[in-house]
Formats: sequence, C-alpha cells, structure tokens
Amino acid sequence: MNRQPFVLIDDSLSPGGSAWLFENPVEIIACDDPAGVNEALDRIAGAGSRGLYAAGFMAYELGYLLETRLAPLMPAERRQPLIWMGLFGEPLRLDRDGIMRFLDAQAGNNSHAVEGRGQTVEREQYLDVIGRVKDYIAAGDVYQINFTFHHRFRLTGDPASLYRDLRRRQPVAHGALLQGPDWHLLSLSPELFVEINGGHAVTRPMKGTAQRGATPAEDADIAAWLRADPKSRAENLMITDLLRNDLSRVALIGSVRVPDLFTVETYPTVHQMTSTVEARLRPGMGFRDIVERLFPCGSVTGAPKIRAMEIIHELETGSRGAYTGSVGMVAPNGDLRFNVAIRTLFVGAGGDGEMGIGSGIVHDSDPAAEYEECLLKARFLTAEHEGFQLIETMRWSRGDGFYLLEEHMERLESSARFFGIPCDSSTVRALLALCVRGMNGKQRVRLLLDQGGRASATATAVTLPDPPPAVSYALATRPVDSRDRHRYHKTTRREVLDEERERLAAETGCDEVLFVNERGELTEGSYTNLFVEKGGWLLTPPLSCGLLDGTLRRELLETGGQVEERVLYPRDLEEADAVWLGNSVRGLRPARAVTPR
Repeated sequence: MNRQPFVLIDDSLSPGGSAWLFENPVEIIACDDPAGVNEALDRIAGAGSRGLYAAGFMAYELGYLLETRLAPLMPAERRQPLIWMGLFGEPLRLDRDGIMRFLDAQAGNNSHAVEGRGQTVEREQYLDVIGRVKDYIAAGDVYQINFTFHHRFRLTGDPASLYRDLRRRQPVAHGALLQGPDWHLLSLSPELFVEINGGHAVTRPMKGTAQRGATPAEDADIAAWLRADPKSRAENLMITDLLRNDLSRVALIGSVRVPDLFTVETYPTVHQMTSTVEARLRPGMGFRDIVERLFPCGSVTGAPKIRAMEIIHELETGSRGAYTGSVGMVAPNGDLRFNVAIRTLFVGAGGDGEMGIGSGIVHDSDPAAEYEECLLKARFLTAEHEGFQLIETMRWSRGDGFYLLEEHMERLESSARFFGIPCDSSTVRALLALCVRGMNGKQRVRLLLDQGGRASATATAVTLPDPPPAVSYALATRPVDSRDRHRYHKTTRREVLDEERERLAAETGCDEVLFVNERGELTEGSYTNLFVEKGGWLLTPPLSCGLLDGTLRRELLETGGQVEERVLYPRDLEEADAVWLGNSVRGLRPARAVTPR
C-alpha cells in the first residue's frame, strides 16, 4: 500500500466531479517551530518561480504569528504542524471515476469503523463558557465569537476508506485528503476561504445552520426560515463585513463587492447560509500577502478578529490545529484555492483522531441551542451510514418510448438534490437509451443511482394484460413513520415496505399491502399509489401522510380531471365505490381486499 505523501484536492459536489491529485513531492515544507514560519511561507511563495505547485494545509495557530499582538499567545503544546505543504510538479486531474479508482487503490478492500471517545468539552462546561463569551459581548469587546471544541474518536481501518465513505454521503465542493508521514487529514468542507483566478479573488463565508427537514415540504420551510432568520442573517452579515474588510487589504480600490448575500445551500444533514465577496487583486499581491492579510478566515474567529482570537485563546482548551485553518493549493502562476477547514478530521498513525466542532456566538445566542448545533454538525461523522441508491422504474416500448420519462427524470433529479447526490441528467438519459437499444416489446426498466452519482440500468420484459387484472390487497399491521424521509423518495431503503408485503403475502395470499402511518391515515402500497373512488371522484392521500409522489399519481392529479388529494382512513376503503392501485409500469388497476383464508 502506498504510504508516500500525497494531497487530493477534491470537488465531489459539482456534476461530473473533479479533483487535483498531487503525488511524488519534490520537497516537503513541514514547519512545527514558530521561528521557521517566515522561511516556510517564503519557500511556498517561491515555488511558482520553479514551476512547482504547493499543496497542503495551514493550522489555525499560524494566525497568531501573523499579528504582533497575538504572537505571544502561541500554544506551547501543539499536536499538528503549523504548516505542512508539499511542492509538486503538474497534478493529475481526475474525474469522478478516476477519484474513486484512486481511493479504492489507497483503501484496497479495507473497511473501517469509527468509535467515539468523547469530547474535550461536555455540556455543562460548554454552557458555562458560552456565558463568559456573552459577558465579553455585553461588555463591548466583540460582536461575535466562534467557540470550538473537539470530538475524539478511534478509527479502525484505513483513513482513505473513511474518506471514501464520507465523500459519498456528504458531497462538498472543497474537500481534501492528505497523507503525511504518520497521519491523515480528511476535510469535508463546504466552505471556500479564498480563491484567486487570474487576479480575481472570491471568498464565501458560511454562517447560519439549520437541520434538514424530514419531509420535502418541511425541508423547504426550514430553508425559507433560515433565509429569513434575523439571527442567522445578523451573524452572516458580521462575518461578510469582516471578510469584505480583509479582502480590501489586497484589492484594487473600489473593486470589492458582495454579489450574493444570505444564500442558503443545502447539504445532506444541514442547510447553511453563505454570502459571496469578490474583488480584483492589486498588482503584486500573491500567496504570502493573502495569508498575512486574510488568514484565518473570519468565519471561524468572530469579530473583530484580533480581539476574538484573544478571547478564543483564553476560553478554548488546547490547540485547534488544521481544524479552522485551511487546506488548499497554489499554482505556479499564482492562482490559488483554499478551503476553511471545518468538518475536518486529523487521524494519527495509531488511529486516534479528532474532529473540531463549533458555532458562532452572538449576544442573543441560546447556549443550549448552540450546543445542539455543534452536535448536529458532528453528525456527518457520527450518524449511522445510510447506504442506499435512488430508484426509477419505467415502462418502455418501441413505439412509445419511455412512459412519463420527464416526470421520472424530474423526480430523480429532485431526490438527488435532496440527498446531495450528484446527478448528470445527460449521462442518465444516454444510459437509458443504451439499455433498451435493440429491444422489442414492453420492457420494465429499473434505473439505480448510487450516492457517488454512478447510474446503472436493467431491462426486463413485462406482460401487461388489457384489461388489467384486479390486484388483491391486505392492510398492513405495522405503521410507517410519516417523518421518515425515505418514504418521500424512491430508494433502496424500502425494507419496511417489502418485509410487510412478503409477510402478509405468506399469511393471506395478497398481491399488495396498504400502509397506514402513525396517525392511522392511509398512505400507499409497497409498489403502488392508492386511489379511492367515491361519487365519481378519485381520492388519493396527500404527500404529507408519508408516501411517494408516484409519476402516475402526479399525472392523474395534473391531467386526470376529477382527481384530488384527501386524507383517507381504512374505513374509506370499505365505503368506496371502487379501490384502485397503480404505478407507471402497470397503470391503474382495480383492487379488492383479500378474502381471509
């Protein structure tokens, strides 16, 4: 297994994905001693004149040495280098498949397991410290403090395997995997610190967090709430102003602007509020100037920055290390890209690891709520792995093509956005066309999209009698949870549906099973939507009951005339003029309750 140092700068969020892989370093610049920082920064800045790239990380504590007033605060005990950068030749550019091949080669067949080992700050201590932070804010020392602590864990297995897993279920635009001499750094950061491209500078501070909703409607409401939340907007604006002022120190006069303010970005477990600040660099401004004037990012300190860093030093236990520092790369032409190293894990040779978590504290912050926000941010590591794929099942015939194709694609893309799964629609459409090439007759086509954005499709011949035969159903005895987000999306996480159908089929001989939720409301079948006919109307449960928005269901609601949503109960089945079950493959079929054996 390769244990030579490497740096992978990884965008797993963009369609198609891309990464820069730096291997076989010409030189490693590893600085643990504050006295060596100036020389290290000079060597990194001078790499471009040698035609070399620099890639690696800078620890948060480097920021103490960039201000004379803060230099005495440098912690004596530090577990990680202040600077670790490799100098490399031209990097390999990897697409999504290339990234996975590289990670597979690093991890081999090794699996991994993460065991929590507690936190450096427990709840009562946290509440006490936040009280002291609010005292500083009330006294006028600062407007905001970003207080952090560490979650400790033990990793069994290969860090590359853990990174492969995390990036699959937590796609981000600013990820990175670094292998040092006896450590690994895994960064799953959604936040851009600074990017320079042809003299154009962009920074994108992130402040404001809300947990994802259980249902699509609830999720949309939460995102709208976050977008309008006064506290989140105030926090975000403070840091945006700080970054705007920092960027003005390297920018042409009058070029700093804020094109996007209070944008809500959605990730698998949280919504985050971001803003964008951009400017044109003054001539002669390079890597060292950027670091000295902007580092560390204001979103991980508070405002004003210097006083905030003094208070952070007083109140936090231990050093932050790479966490809230920055990981990135510098090109020979001076272009650069660095993240804010949040959601970042440092793993030592023996598997002992730490992950920093924190939040921004302002005058009206609720300490208990802030503590819960910190735990929420840690869920991307500690949450049980939800391994699943998205499914679309379609009917195809040579004469008609794919039935309701656009509706299926819209649903697939919507679910992919909800779960943060990359989805290249053109690739999916091409795959579907390839799957049915040369086929005749009616086909049932099953499309799968995994959490890495890779699609597969299979076709099976299907017989569709006309008129369709009746389908027998039984009522489930185990309720479904209307807050289970998998009920609203077609995924392979459907054990609760399949197991109940198989159990009742064995007991009653039924073809299908109808489910009720925790409130006793009818929802759907295991592979069909439900329609109850009453007085010439077709009634179907609303999505809020906890069910899949089937493409046939949607088509009937939009174009089927006397079709409407209504909360239904088991008694409605008994009072119905007729019961129908349907999906887009087999259409709408009459249904009858199973006759007890």
